[in-house]
Amino acid sequence: MVISRLRLSRAVTYLLLLAWALFMILPFAWMILTSLKTMSESVRLPIQWFPKEPQWRNYLDVLRNYNYGRYYANTTFVTVVIVAFQLITSSMAAYAFARLSFPGKSLMFMACLCVLMVPAQMIMIPRFIMVKSLNWINTFQGIIIPALPSIYGTFFLRQNFMSLPRELDESAMLDGCSYFGIYLKILLPLIKNGLIAYAVLTALWSWNELLWPLIVVYSEKMYVLSIAMASMQGQFVRDLPIVMTAGTYSMLPMLVLFIVGQKSLLEGIALSGLKA
Repeated sequence: MVISRLRLSRAVTYLLLLAWALFMILPFAWMILTSLKTMSESVRLPIQWFPKEPQWRNYLDVLRNYNYGRYYANTTFVTVVIVAFQLITSSMAAYAFARLSFPGKSLMFMACLCVLMVPAQMIMIPRFIMVKSLNWINTFQGIIIPALPSIYGTFFLRQNFMSLPRELDESAMLDGCSYFGIYLKILLPLIKNGLIAYAVLTALWSWNELLWPLIVVYSEKMYVLSIAMASMQGQFVRDLPIVMTAGTYSMLPMLVLFIVGQKSLLEGIALSGLKA
């Protein structure tokens, strides 16, 4: 009796999880299917889920007519630079806050955490004024440099460093290892999952960022994918299959990144909450 109840409970749980998974996948399936439709099929009511004849040329049209390769290159460059810089600086700051002792460390860390409470929209105007005064409008510097400091990354990786035993530092120091050597050769490899998790999260944010590039960039050659997709939609004219095709193109790199780094992402996020 107990075993049958357990099986029934497990079956109900799996059914609920399956229903929820299908519910979450449904918008992505609709986007991909719409990218293969004609314009008339995409706006037909009731909804026509499957195209009568897949329009694979939509994918070629996006690349040929919308200069999507250039937007891909711009977005990839911006994302790679931001992720690389944040991993280096945030991990070094996190190591200092987690493992070193220096005057005012707690006060400085609390001041950094206070920055997380300030909405990003509140600093858009002063940030724009600074970028304009440096003549960085419509440049990669203007897009990238304001996004390089990351208090969240410092906090996230600090939690990963604090989960490691202090005995590692003491043993390394007895062997003559410097603070930087401990950071680079011993502790950094041990928080690999945390680094991968933060890299995935930062890449997702940078890849999809719209507001700040939209403020800084005005020429088409500097567009990133988020701006390019927004520009495809007009007030009165919207080619829905083309927009969905562009969305599919934009989604694929991040989907692959998430699938590859999924295990490390979950482990890194779980590890970051072990010790405050």
